[in-house]
Amino acid sequence: MPSTTVHIPETLLHKMNKVVKEKGISRNRFIILACEQALENDAGQWPEGFFSQDYGDKNLQLLRKDVKEMEDAIFSKRKNRESVDL
Repeated sequence: MPSTTVHIPETLLHKMNKVVKEKGISRNRFIILACEQALENDAGQWPEGFFSQDYGDKNLQLLRKDVKEMEDAIFSKRKNRESVDL
């Protein structure tokens, strides 16, 4: 089975540890179940019409600038430096 690394905030990890201990399952199993449930509930789907918004030229330029800044910040912190299209 393929594996991946997930970085989980410490507070969330403590909560997860409590739940998995109560349920008597591993963290891995808990994460797999959570992902399966999210996919079954169509989690991560964009709201209908999200990309058809008319932001106007000025707002669209600001949005593009901010997205570029965010993308640069993400790439500067990545440990795996391979180029990835976002």
